This record gives sequence, structure tokens and C-alpha cells, in this order.
Amino acid sequence: MTALDANFILGVPPKNISDNSSLNGHEITDIVLAAANFKGHNLRGADLKGKDLKGADFQGANLSEANLSYADMIEATLIAANLSWANLSGACLNLAHLSAADLKWADLRWANLVGADLTSADLRSANLKKANLVGANLELAQMSGANLVGADLSAANLTGTNLRKAVYNQTTKFTEGISLRELGAFLIAPHVSLSGVDLSEADLSSAELKSADLSAANLSKTNLVGASLENAHLAGANLIDADLSKANLRLTVFRKAVYSKKTRFPDGFDPREVGAYLIAPEAVLVGVNLSGVDLSGANLRASDLREANFSKVVLRGVDLTKANMRKINLEGANLSDADLRGVDMTGANLQDTYLHQADLRNVDFTKAVLQGANLIGADLRGADLTKTDLTGANLSGADLSQVDLKRAVLTNTNLTGADLSGAMLPEGF
Repeated sequence: MTALDANFILGVPPKNISDNSSLNGHEITDIVLAAANFKGHNLRGADLKGKDLKGADFQGANLSEANLSYADMIEATLIAANLSWANLSGACLNLAHLSAADLKWADLRWANLVGADLTSADLRSANLKKANLVGANLELAQMSGANLVGADLSAANLTGTNLRKAVYNQTTKFTEGISLRELGAFLIAPHVSLSGVDLSEADLSSAELKSADLSAANLSKTNLVGASLENAHLAGANLIDADLSKANLRLTVFRKAVYSKKTRFPDGFDPREVGAYLIAPEAVLVGVNLSGVDLSGANLRASDLREANFSKVVLRGVDLTKANMRKINLEGANLSDADLRGVDMTGANLQDTYLHQADLRNVDFTKAVLQGANLIGADLRGADLTKTDLTGANLSGADLSQVDLKRAVLTNTNLTGADLSGAMLPEGF
């Protein structure tokens, strides 16, 4: 890599470097950087580890994926800067100006942010383990999914801060009278109850969750590397694309938990032996009981799900195209926005099922029961509704054009605003 021109470092851009120019990937020379002007420049991936950047101006600069670990950035200006995925571990950002900065997925472990202005900053999924945020202004900051384990937020301003799905532990400090739990954050600790919560994509690496209740929790794409899950209850948990490598899984309960081919387990651990199910295209789950499990984002294309019990299962946005779902039980399940094109639902139970905006083109619903089902805005073009029971179902706004409804049961069915152009309706309807 080429060294960055010293004149630019000192705030005097050379002739061949204009405002907003690209300096990504450069190594920075060992000269004085304090009070340097980087305003608006592209420093993506730059190596600034341990540099003296006190008072430097990075307003609007692109520092995504940059290495700023242990850098001295006291009173630096980073207003509206892009620091997503940047390494700021151990950095000193006391009194720094970070309002409206993008810090998504940034590594801020052990960072010092005393008195820093983080108004309206985006800290979603940022790692703030053991960070010092004493007196920081986090008003209107977005911190959903952030890791606050061991962090110190004493006297921090959390007015309007979004902490939904953020995680903290018993050593996390915050202003007296503030309840992180009431703000939507989750306590991570042994024996804690987190049944059914959404912790997808959370950073729970090395988390102490011995004997914790994580049954039916959504842990898809969650980082659980090295976590202590001994004797934890993960029955019915969604582990799709999660990373549990090096985790302690001694006596962990996995009954009805689901995982994908991308899910990582400790070496030698076979999830099938403890009652977990692989969720993947062309999966064979005939007669399996997964009632109540959250399968959001799963891919079950062309899978064999005959006679399975999927009652109250969450299948939002799931790809089920061409799946065999004959006589499946989907009572009370949520399939909103799911793709079910070409599915065989012959004799299936879909009573009170939520199918809002689902793609149901060419689905075979012969003799299926959809009593009380929500099909608002669903696309049913080409569907076979022979002897389908739609009693009390809501089909308002659904696309039923060219569909044969003559042999369907339509007692108290709501067809308000449905597209019935070319549809064949029962006599006298």
C-alpha cells in the first residue's frame, strides 16, 4: 500500500487529491495526525491503529471497516461519518462529536466514550462490551441489537434511545431509575428467562447463559461462539445460520430446535442426535411436530411436509414453493408474505391461519379447511379451491381472478375489494 501524502495529513491537500477523494485502504504514515482535516474523504479500510487523532476532523468521512483500535480521538469531530464495521476497540473517544454517525456493527469493545455526543447516532448491532459511556449523550440514538455487556452508561442521556433487542448483563451500569428491560433490552445471565424472544443477529459470543430458558427463541444468525449454554433450554429455538462453535452445550436441550446447513456447532456435535431438525430446501419432515416454532426466513422449497404439525408456527416470508404439504396442520400459523406457489395443500388444516399478502398462485387447496383464515391481499390466481372450506375467511383485496369458486364453501366469507374478474362463483352468490 502507498503511504498517504504528508501534506494531506496536515490539512493541506496536494493538487492530485481533491475534496471527497478516495484514500481507502491506505496505511497512514507515522507523522502527527492531531487536528488533521479528513473532512468528507474516503478512508474506508484505512489502518489508523493507535494513531494520535485528537481533535481531527472526520465530518462526513467514510471510515467504514477502518482500523481505529486504540486510537486517541479525544474531541475528534465525526459528525455524520460512516464508521460501520470499523474497529474502534480500545479507542479513546472522550468528548468526541459523533452525532448522526453511522456505527452499525462497529467494534467498540473497551472504548472510552465519556461525555461523547452520540445524538441520533446509528449503533445498531454495535459491540459495546465493557465500553465506558459515562455521561454520553445518546438521545435518539439507534441501539437495537447492540451489545452492552459490562458497559458503563452511568449518567448517560437515553432520552428516546432505541434499545430494542440490545443485550446487557448484571455488570452493566446505567443511570439510577433507568430500566433497560423496560426499554426493550434483554438481560443475558445464567438462569434468565428469554423464552420466545427475538435475538436474531445478536452478538452473544462468550455469553453466560447456563440453565437459561431460550425455548422458542429466535436465534437465527446469532453469534453464540464460546457461549456457556450448559443445561440451557433451547427447545423449539430457531438456530438457522447461527454460530455455536466452541459453545458449551453440555446437557443443553435441543428438542424441536431447527437449524440450517450454515449453522455452526462445536466439533463432533450432531444436532440430530439431540432432537433438532435440519431446515433446508427439499428437507424431509413428514409427520414432524414443530408446533410453535419460529421459522422466519427459512427456505423449505420443495420440502416434504406431509402430515406435519406446524400449528402456530411462524413462517413469515418463508420460501415453500412446490412443497408437499398434504394434510399438514397449520392451524393458527403465520405465513404472511410467504411464497407458496405450486404447493400441494390437499386436505390441509389452515383454520385461523394468517396468510396476509401470501403468494398462493397454483396452490391445490382441495378439501382444505381455511375457516377464519386471513387471506387479505393474497394472490390466489390459478389456485384449486375444490371443496375448500372458506367459512368466515377474510379474502378482502385478494386476487381471485379466473379462479373457480363454484365448489368452495363461502359461508360468511369476506370478499370485499377482491378481484373477481373472470372468477366462477356459486350459483346465487
